[in-house]
Amino acid sequence: MRAVRWHGRGDVRFETVPDAPEPGPDEIRLAVAWCGLCGSDVLEYRSGPLLVPVERPHPVTGRRAPLALGHEVSGRVADAGARAARAGLTPGTLVVLNALLPCRDCPSCRSGDWHLCPDFGHLGMSADGGLADLITVPAEMAVPAPEGLDAQTAALGEPFAVAWHLLRRAGLPRGRRCLVVGAGSIGLAAALMLRAEGNEVTVTDTAAQRLAVCAALGLDPLPVADGAPAGEYGGADVVLECSGTGPGFDLACRAARPGGTVGLAGLPERPVPFDVAAAAHRELTLVGSMSHQTDADLRPALDFLAGHAEEAATLITGRVELPDAVRDGLDVLAGPDRGRHIKILVRAGGMA
Repeated sequence: MRAVRWHGRGDVRFETVPDAPEPGPDEIRLAVAWCGLCGSDVLEYRSGPLLVPVERPHPVTGRRAPLALGHEVSGRVADAGARAARAGLTPGTLVVLNALLPCRDCPSCRSGDWHLCPDFGHLGMSADGGLADLITVPAEMAVPAPEGLDAQTAALGEPFAVAWHLLRRAGLPRGRRCLVVGAGSIGLAAALMLRAEGNEVTVTDTAAQRLAVCAALGLDPLPVADGAPAGEYGGADVVLECSGTGPGFDLACRAARPGGTVGLAGLPERPVPFDVAAAAHRELTLVGSMSHQTDADLRPALDFLAGHAEEAATLITGRVELPDAVRDGLDVLAGPDRGRHIKILVRAGGMA
């Protein structure tokens, strides 16, 4: 089969590899339809290894590089183990994958918080991911897509689940004044969900192309230059930081009203300064948000996508074929034109 595999920093290759193994009783083999490219894929390509194990096998998966990238996966079940098939994951079923592979034994796993497992593995980082024609995974990772949801839009399930988890961590605001910092896929997903919950939503970004998408979606775009809004912005009840930059974090803290909440989903490449005294004096509530959970986040996200498919599909700004995933995908997102994209999807060999 075909796959796009990480071998080292700056060394990601399109190559032919053995087919994904036949599924065990509790596994499925998925014919990948679409796989989204994420900022973490770009970081591994440009600056890795960060999460990809190289010297030692991963403690949960037992794998190390080279590995196929990609964790935002939709596809159709090609074949299923006996117990997986009895659970309804029959051939042809369109599913979206929760990419986490937890240890199952730590306190977080035993409490059901798999996303907080200190040793969790991850498709596309510590096990083969979705930039391939086929992938074999535990059946419990697969969530059937709601009726009527197409495979392309379903591939947005993971970033929308991350956004929904962020909203939950921020208290599921309703009827509030909200600011989203960063108009990437997670930021815009959060903005769309906030609006659906009856909030007043403004979105900031430094890229004019992304702000144009905000405007096309009927969201309120606010240009940002050098970490400061171009114009006045009053205090927000809730600010969601989705840019993963130091200036974005600084802006998020400054834009929140006294007593406001700042939700943190962006992951800066390096530590950023933080004015603790100002946060204390203004009684800000800062909440971190890490990944998502299957039932609490991924399933509601897929339901949201099914009900808002047209506006969600606006976030797809590029579609490339699997052989072109490096040249027309990773290289673009690592280069000077990255600001014109929100989400690039890669089409694999599965039925779309």
